[in-house]
Amino acid sequence: MSLNNINLSPYLIAQLYQNVLIEEDKLKTFAQEESIINWKYLGNNAKNILVVVNYTQATHIPDEQMDFLSKIINSCKLSMEDICLVNMCNYPNVAYDVLLKKFNSRNVLLFGVSTNHFGFPFEIPAFQVQQYDKYTIIHSPALQDIKNDEKARGQLWKGLKKIFNI
Repeated sequence: MSLNNINLSPYLIAQLYQNVLIEEDKLKTFAQEESIINWKYLGNNAKNILVVVNYTQATHIPDEQMDFLSKIINSCKLSMEDICLVNMCNYPNVAYDVLLKKFNSRNVLLFGVSTNHFGFPFEIPAFQVQQYDKYTIIHSPALQDIKNDEKARGQLWKGLKKIFNI
């Protein structure tokens, strides 16, 4: 018998898990809180691409960064119709998996937000494309930080080409 194939009887499982990990009342409260979140986002999310930014001074994204983001999105042969743009500052207490579930995301582009800060249980270098569970993830410095940095833009473009098969 290997450790991967241990058979436990129903009695033994019941003895091991006598107490629940999360109380039922707390689960109901969490579900209610999720349903009353006032979601603020741009785009129609037609291709389940979640773009996350982090701007404290704007509801969504400052105009100059929006122009630059639009150029990036268009370069990938996408439009605002295809993505969902979310400013993380609007959801300081919302878990990353709630955002991913809400927007049914498959690709996650993080600008100015590290993977760990977003909530993923790992950290990756900037511009590295990472598969995790059913998600393809890339993170980059903030848009204003890479706009005039040719090397950073090139690294981002290399990652985006990989994600979107361009």
